[in-house]
Amino acid sequence: MSTVTPPGLRVAVGDQMPSIGLRASDGFLLNLRSFVTKQPVIFAFFGAPSLSGQQREAGDALAQALKAGHERISAAGVAVVGITCDNEEQQAEYIKEQELPFLLFCDERRSAVELLGVSVTADGENYNAAPTAFAVATDGTIVDIVENAQPRGLLARLLEAIAEHDRPST
Repeated sequence: MSTVTPPGLRVAVGDQMPSIGLRASDGFLLNLRSFVTKQPVIFAFFGAPSLSGQQREAGDALAQALKAGHERISAAGVAVVGITCDNEEQQAEYIKEQELPFLLFCDERRSAVELLGVSVTADGENYNAAPTAFAVATDGTIVDIVENAQPRGLLARLLEAIAEHDRPST
């Protein structure tokens, strides 16, 4: 298993989340940009449903951290969306297996991964997103990006970035 690194992230903190249409695990086609106009969002890219070994473990750990923190995230008025490069059937099975309380977006063609510049992992012919998290405020501004996202402290960091952005200036 290896990590394939693209030229680097193509967005930065302070940029607007670009418009990218992906199919959600509930069957609806959703746009990342318009999704955030309702509430702040944590977008977590990871591989897991179709990966194995360390990459699967890393994806599972991130998904479980988001699951464990889901009540806290919801109480803060923030939505969470997981994004993988797996197909909708693989995602549906994964949601059921992991008992995830949040949507997964299908980026099977890696359009979001490529547009944003998220690193991918390779497991034979299987390419999937490396753990990367984006905190996006309601106005569409990317307020934090965490590459090689590790579960420990991640939610606190992302929620703080969103809260800091939304605090009124004095």
